[in-house]
Amino acid sequence: MGFLDRLLGYSRTKEKTRKKNPSGKSRQPRNENAVKLMECGGFFASLLKQEKYIARSEYREEKKEYAPTVEFFSVLKSSGMLEVFCKKNGLCIEETERVVEVYNNIEKYVDKHNDEYVEAALIREKDYLDSVLKSVDPGIILDDDQRRVVLTDEDYCLVIAGAGAGKTTTVAAKVKYLVDKKAIDPSQILVVSFTNKAVNELKERIQKELDIPCPIATFHSTGNAIIHKNSPEE
Repeated sequence: MGFLDRLLGYSRTKEKTRKKNPSGKSRQPRNENAVKLMECGGFFASLLKQEKYIARSEYREEKKEYAPTVEFFSVLKSSGMLEVFCKKNGLCIEETERVVEVYNNIEKYVDKHNDEYVEAALIREKDYLDSVLKSVDPGIILDDDQRRVVLTDEDYCLVIAGAGAGKTTTVAAKVKYLVDKKAIDPSQILVVSFTNKAVNELKERIQKELDIPCPIATFHSTGNAIIHKNSPEE
């Protein structure tokens, strides 16, 4: 059984163990920091087990929550007291150090997870991506970079491309993917661009040809609408 499986096993059986103990006393470590560390390990193990793209917002708050606990164990290790503490509280020192290591490098583990997810999704969703814009133009075939953009589900994703590189095509495919595969309500998708020309192209492709009624506007008209909604008298 691997490290992540052991932590997941702890997380799933924690309450069962407590219920089975007639005295009402938990058989798990009683020290608050020991319990929090195992919860931390269980959370991140469960996070990395998900078969989906993991956005940073999905673990940002938990990383803040468990920061004092991880700092506590880091101090124990630097002071040479970690082994004593682990023995006293029924913790495996190797797994304790592993939880701290995963916490401190969670971005690296998530990046690896997401890279593997996208690689698998490129194969799994190949037929869908091959035909995602067929209704617009049978000749449109997304290249590898465009497919990765469509499959990436990060909170913030910067795509840099020159004129004529296919940004409008990529945005249209991304919107359709969100509606088809992620079940996002089109009204919750806002597409903005700098120029009226670009907006009209996006409206033609997304609203008319793909029949997806998501709002599409320039940055200026979007800002103006927000101002008028919040200050209608001005």
